[in-house]
Formats: sequence, C-alpha cells, structure tokens
Amino acid sequence: MKKTLLFALLIVSILSVQAQTKVAYITFQKTMDATARTVQNDPIIQTLSADPNLAVTVKVLTSVLATDVIADLATYDVIIVQESFGGAAAMLTPAGALALKTIPKPFIYNKMYALQKTRALTNSASLGAGKEADGTTSGTLTITVDAASLTNDLFKACTIVNTNQIKLFNALSTDAGLLGSGTSIKAINYNAGTTLSGGTLLAQPSILASGTTVALAINSLPAGTVIDGTETTQAPAIFVGMNFGAICANNGANITSDALTIWRNAVYILAGLSVPATPASLPTALNNVSASSEVVSEMYYNVNGVQVREPKNNTNGVLIKKVT
Repeated sequence: MKKTLLFALLIVSILSVQAQTKVAYITFQKTMDATARTVQNDPIIQTLSADPNLAVTVKVLTSVLATDVIADLATYDVIIVQESFGGAAAMLTPAGALALKTIPKPFIYNKMYALQKTRALTNSASLGAGKEADGTTSGTLTITVDAASLTNDLFKACTIVNTNQIKLFNALSTDAGLLGSGTSIKAINYNAGTTLSGGTLLAQPSILASGTTVALAINSLPAGTVIDGTETTQAPAIFVGMNFGAICANNGANITSDALTIWRNAVYILAGLSVPATPASLPTALNNVSASSEVVSEMYYNVNGVQVREPKNNTNGVLIKKVT
C-alpha cells in the first residue's frame, strides 16, 4: 500500500513539473545604482521564479545586434522583453531576433521607446514615440484603468483606489534605479502616435500632458495585430510601460505588489492559466546571483503562505543564463 501511494505521489510530482509554463525572460545587462537590484536579480524575476507553476529562464544579453540570434525562443510558452533594453537596440528592429513580427510565442513587451521609426517600426513615416508619463519630478506613479477593463483578469487581485486607479510604484527613479535625485523623473511610460489595427488599451498613466492621446501603455493585442501598418504580430501580446530603473529601485521595494501582480497575471493570461485570486508579492528571501549570472546560493522564502525552495541546481525554478 505504501509503495502504491509513493508511486502515485511520484507520478503527480512528475506531471506537476511537466505542467510548468516555460517563460523566457529576456533582459539586457547594464549597471544599476548601488541602491537598486541588479539586472539579474530584478523583483519581477524573483516573483515569477517563486511561482511553482512557472519555469523561468532568464537570458541576460550583453550584445543586442540585429545579427545576434536567440535560437530557442520557439521552445517557450511565454516570452518577456524587458525595459532594460535601449530603445534603439538593433535586436528590437525589424531585422532583429526580437522583431515585433517574428516573436513566435505569446509575449509581454515592455519597451515603449522602441515603438517608433528607425527602431522597432519599419514605417519611415511613423509618428509613434515613447514618452515618460508627465516627465517631471512630480510625475505619476499610478495608472487609470478603463472602466470596461476593471474586471479584466490582468488587474485581478489588484487594489483599486480612487474608483479606477492602481499604484505601480512608490517613488520616481532614474533609469539606473536611483531615487531622490533631480533626474529621478521616471516610473510609467507610454507611447503616442503609433497606430494599431486592433487590441484594447486597458489602462494609461493617471497624469498626462494636456491634449495627449495614448496609443499604448497597458494594452492587450491579439495575434495578427498590425502595428503602424507594417509589423504584424504572430502571437497574442500584452504591452506594458514600466521603467526598469523604477522596477529595481530601493533594492526592489519601489515596485508595488499590485504592479508585480499585473506582471504575474499577464504571464498567466498569455499561458492560458487560471489567474490567481491572491496578489503576487516579492519573496521574503531572494536568490543570490553572481555577476556572471550564476545562482550561488539556495534560499527559502514564503509565497502566498507556502514555503518555496529555489534549488541551487536550477532544476525547478529560475535558470539564469548570461548570453554574450
């Protein structure tokens, strides 16, 4: 009887591992402020990697030429393009490995500044441009959700304030994650001027310059969406506009639980998983990752009341690769 029970538990365990959603988290190596999380240890990586339903592979790129190849993208269930990239990175252009029209699986795209001519868009007459919400030292930290989208699963388990707003960050930051500087004016990004053949603008920055019309901020786009008349997506996508410095600032504590929940929910939606009714949060302990992108210690932490172990051999959780 005991052997039968143990065998059944083993089968359940194997099926559980096999059922994990494979996530490719693609980011770019850059120097962050000493008070911020490093690229390899950003709070979104830590939050997603702690989720037992996800198997996250972090690809830390040190070269982003148009000729650079990411050979295994099609083997993942969800692909994330993080804001750490420069907007003009050649890898994001129509000729690059992360061109909008060639990303082969459902993806999250967090780079509003790439959505313009000579960058991610072929259209030489494009009026698209990435912008910072407000772009001053009094900029906004919240998004305003469209009334019809308040019940969208992307915002499930988020705290709604002032009828339709969600706070994403605690303070403005520099691109390197420094708070409290005269140049700390960044948190939420958006795009104006880019045209879309479909999809839904779910939310936008709560403070915008007068007369601003937002094209992309937090959007859901179906497969086959034509962006600015030239880039047709192969797969469904969720676009977000969150500054990477603000994400990493204050050792990862600047991003709110609600913002982390949106990231978690986005992955679940694109993977076809049932979105949890509980918010996501930064694990209470983190993996230690070396400058060469190797996990160098095992950590235990609590995720939604469950103790989770992130093994040192990377077999059941975050796998971090430095790609040169």
